[in-house]
Order: sequence, then C-alpha cells, then structure tokens
Amino acid sequence: MFTGLKCSTFTTGAYPSTMSNATHGVSNSLLSAPYDLNIYFGLFLWVAGNIGSIGNLIVFRSPSFRAHAFSIYLFSQSIMDFIYFNFVLMTRILQKGFGIPLLTRYEALCKARQFFSFWGNQISFSLFSFGTIDRILSTRRSQNFRKWSNRPSLAYKMIVASFIFWFLLIGHRLVLYRIENGSCGPTSASSIYVEWDEWFEVATSAILPPVVMLIFAFLLIRSVREIIERRINPTAVDISPQAQNSNKNATLLAQMSSKLTIMLLLQSVLVVITYVPYAIELAYTSITDDWPKTPLQKAGEKIFTESTHLLSYVFFASSFYILLFTNSGFRRQFKRSFGIEKQNDLTMYQGTTLRTQTNVPIH
Repeated sequence: MFTGLKCSTFTTGAYPSTMSNATHGVSNSLLSAPYDLNIYFGLFLWVAGNIGSIGNLIVFRSPSFRAHAFSIYLFSQSIMDFIYFNFVLMTRILQKGFGIPLLTRYEALCKARQFFSFWGNQISFSLFSFGTIDRILSTRRSQNFRKWSNRPSLAYKMIVASFIFWFLLIGHRLVLYRIENGSCGPTSASSIYVEWDEWFEVATSAILPPVVMLIFAFLLIRSVREIIERRINPTAVDISPQAQNSNKNATLLAQMSSKLTIMLLLQSVLVVITYVPYAIELAYTSITDDWPKTPLQKAGEKIFTESTHLLSYVFFASSFYILLFTNSGFRRQFKRSFGIEKQNDLTMYQGTTLRTQTNVPIH
C-alpha cells in the first residue's frame, strides 16, 4: 500500500536465477526471498482481499444493512479495497514478484499507480474511520451527539468530501512522479519535494492510523460500557416495569461488549503490525541510506522492506474475516445472502436487532 518513497520506488530487475554470479557470497535463496514473498504472500493477500471485499459488498448492500450510514461508509470502503487489491497489489506482484517491468516501462501507469497507492489507502482508512465514528456517536448518552449518527445523507457528503480532500493533498503525484534511471518515483529535480512527500506519507499512512485506531477503540468501548451500566444499574427511584425488565438484557449487553472488545482489539493489533513496521523501515532506510553496507546486509534489508510493504495490505484484507468471526449479526446476514441460514437463527437475529437497535447497533 505504501509506495513511492525512496525505499519503495519501483525499479527494474531480474529474478535472482538470471543474475550473474557476482553475489559476493549471498545465497540465491536469500536473493530470491523478496520475489517469493511478493509472489506467494502477495497472491495469498490478493485472493483473501478479493474474497473479503466481495463478502463485505454482499452484506453491506443487503436490505438489513444498506439503510444505515455506517454500512454506506463500509460498502464504499469495500469498493475502494476491491480496486486497490486488483490494481495496486496486482501491479506489485507482477513487478516485484514476476519481474514484469510495467511501472518502469509505462510512465502513465507509473503515475497512476503511485498516486492510487497513497490516495486509495487514505480513502479506505478514512471511510473505515467515518463508519467507526458513526458507531461511537450512536452510543453516546447525549442526544446532541446521537443526532449526528445514522444519517445517510451526511455519509454520502463525507465520502465525496474525503475523495476531494485527499486528491488535493496527493494529486501532485500525477504530475511530479515519473520514470527516471529505471525507477518509478518522485522526480529527483527537487530534493525538498522528495523529502516532503516521503515524510508526509509516513505521517499520514504509518503513524496516524494506529493512533486514531487506539482512540476509536477507547471511545467506543467506554461508550458501550456506560450503556451497560445504565441498563443494568438503573436509578433507585426508577421502579417502572421498563427499568425492572432492563436487567433481562444484561447478559446480551455484556456479550455485545465482549464481542466489540474482541473486534476492536483484533483491529488494533492488526493496525500495529501493519503500520508500525513500515514506519520503522522508512526511518531506518532514511537514516542508513548513505551508509556502506555489505551485500548480505542489503539482501536482508530488501527482505524486510518487501515484508513490511506486503503487511500494509493485511488490515484491509482482514476486515471481512474479523467481522465474520466477531459479529453474529454480520455472520447471519452473510449466511442469509446465500440462503443457508436456518429460520430459527433468522428469528433470533431479528429479535436481537429489535432489542438493541436503540442502544448499540451490532450489525
């Protein structure tokens, strides 16, 4: 996902088996490892990402989901992810894995790919963030906050705004990226631009997402726990039948909190292992770029670089599977889309939705 920096420009190159014997003691297996990573791990991510994107599209477009604002955000994110896997990741596999010089031969493709790799990443994470914010607002105690949740008209406006916002910040790549000396990357005419582009990407793509995700997890889990406390522990003067019956939902709400905690914990862990290694790799490469290195060091660093860049796809490839594993409503709707859900499961799902939709939507 994160490409276009000094450490991630696309260069021409042949598979190690066709290289000369000037490897200075570095084994062919070590030299071929970056290519194998892009082929095998890259293809695995491509298959998993496409299945996940299509699965999300099916569920979030279903009648039970599509009327909700958060579903609009996540449906749009799934479209972006589908394009991302089949353009950005596939070109990486072809160029970095199979050695087909697409991005170092066609300048238009070079510009488009390096722009979309950054722009698409920001759009996808922004849409995911909007969906999470919508859920946070829906769980707030204050009506002033809740009134901003589940507003489809606002969702469409935010989607368009994010497209324009990130295009204005990243569109320069369509002009200032080109093929130079067998590499697809930022023009070397301005070292200031190269440095700015490099650190702007790492700040927005590698540092910001983990911070944002941890804040979201804290806010959402705290809001859900506040709701549980209000439902389980009503005020002493409240002896209405509604207050007395609220304890019957205690188990359900506790289960929701547990599942939500697991989901956000998994997503937070994935954000850390997805984004933090990239930031470390970029900082290390920038600091040691001019240091003398042995062929063995260079081979090891190339493996680390390719691994961190491939890991950057894991977060978006895994969202469908996390939802399928942690969210019973999502899982039932997915089975229902293929006609494999039992009627009693469907009835239970509908009843659960009715009991919880005014508190914490769990779709």
